[in-house]
Amino acid sequence: MALAGRLGIRYERTPIDDLADVITHLSDDEVEPDDIQDLLQTLHRAGAINKREMVDLLHRYLTEKYSTNKCDH
Repeated sequence: MALAGRLGIRYERTPIDDLADVITHLSDDEVEPDDIQDLLQTLHRAGAINKREMVDLLHRYLTEKYSTNKCDH
């Protein structure tokens, strides 16, 4: 989020996002990207991060988000 803020980058839907939503709906898939996922995609589209960095950051984010071993400390 800090990188996007420094670069003045913010998420804006594109026709590709709309197409992805239609395809997801037609496949009866339940995918609800959140603000962080959208921002990572936007940073990639803007050339601020490359595809490998985007995938790595997305993996780390989702692992943390859905981790069942979260520590309450």
